[in-house]
Amino acid sequence: MNFALSSGKLILMEEAVEQMLGYRQLDLKDKEAGGLLIGRFPLQGNHRVVESVTVPYFMDRRRRSFFFRSCFHNLKLHRAWKISSSTLTLLGAWHTHPEPVPTPSSTDLKDWNSLLRKGKYEGSSLVFLIVGTERTNAWIGFKNGVCKQLTEL
Repeated sequence: MNFALSSGKLILMEEAVEQMLGYRQLDLKDKEAGGLLIGRFPLQGNHRVVESVTVPYFMDRRRRSFFFRSCFHNLKLHRAWKISSSTLTLLGAWHTHPEPVPTPSSTDLKDWNSLLRKGKYEGSSLVFLIVGTERTNAWIGFKNGVCKQLTEL
């Protein structure tokens, strides 16, 4: 799964995609899930490569239409950063929606804006994925709070 960035690509490694798709809300009893996108900026081009994702932890709060990410996701991100000699970093966040073609809710936009303004990350933007029951959509968000939907390649 790849998405077009203004001057490069967002590349999602197969294992990361499979993990996120495993949490699709296909049944009425399925709860929202989510986590962080962990990856790197290759030296050539303006690409971003999502190599792994964090998945729900027991301390996360999950409901049918609600997900709150606990601090355990940040611990896994920090561990990946240390083990990789500071090459793996936060690229964004993901979560599920119980709808075929997902769109961000007002709560999503508020959370993204908070992460963009207060989070510590490389560059001037983060990527946000919403995994729906039939499709996954992506947005890029900038420090000024502006978010733009990405096109799947």
